Amino acid sequence: MDWKLGRTCKLAAVAAACLIAGAALAMQNAAKKPEPAAHGGQATTSATHTETPQQFLARRAGQYTRTIRFVGQQGGPGEPSTGTARISVIHGGLFLLEEYKDVVFGRPVSGTRLFGYNTSTGEYEAAWTYTMSPAILMLKGTSKDGGKTVDYSGESASANGASFVLHVRVRQVDDDQFVMTLSMTGPDGKPNTFQETTYTRKK
Repeated sequence: MDWKLGRTCKLAAVAAACLIAGAALAMQNAAKKPEPAAHGGQATTSATHTETPQQFLARRAGQYTRTIRFVGQQGGPGEPSTGTARISVIHGGLFLLEEYKDVVFGRPVSGTRLFGYNTSTGEYEAAWTYTMSPAILMLKGTSKDGGKTVDYSGESASANGASFVLHVRVRQVDDDQFVMTLSMTGPDGKPNTFQETTYTRKK
């Protein structure tokens, strides 16, 4: 009986040692596992939270004033046009809805814009409409800095029906301001900026 009891105790000790070693190895591997990267390959400063592209966009929600400047155009207005915008998070945080109202050349202009991030394609997407056109402008974009700067592009049409590619850069300056720049590709192949809108959060 003593021999059997001693053998059983030895087996139990070996089994316990294996379990302890396995647990230690698992903890070591878990410690080496890298933190998941945020969108655009940029990790957040928090070690316990990774911000998704949708969450980054959602931080833009609020009430804004808009200052619209027309640049690079002969005869453009000397004073910037102004307006307001309301940006809301919709559909459970998946999309950002912008509704704006401006006065341009003394004429009221309003528009609606939808922004989102398609996790299937890894691209930012946007759909724009406004009172000066019956068309829906569809844009797709990418970012190299985690969503702080997104470069969109999409095919649009001029008043005479000719199509062109519109480039839109949305640059987040800080939590209370972002800038939207519109440009087309010029004859020299370089972007030709024609409009810049600054959004400033209302306090």
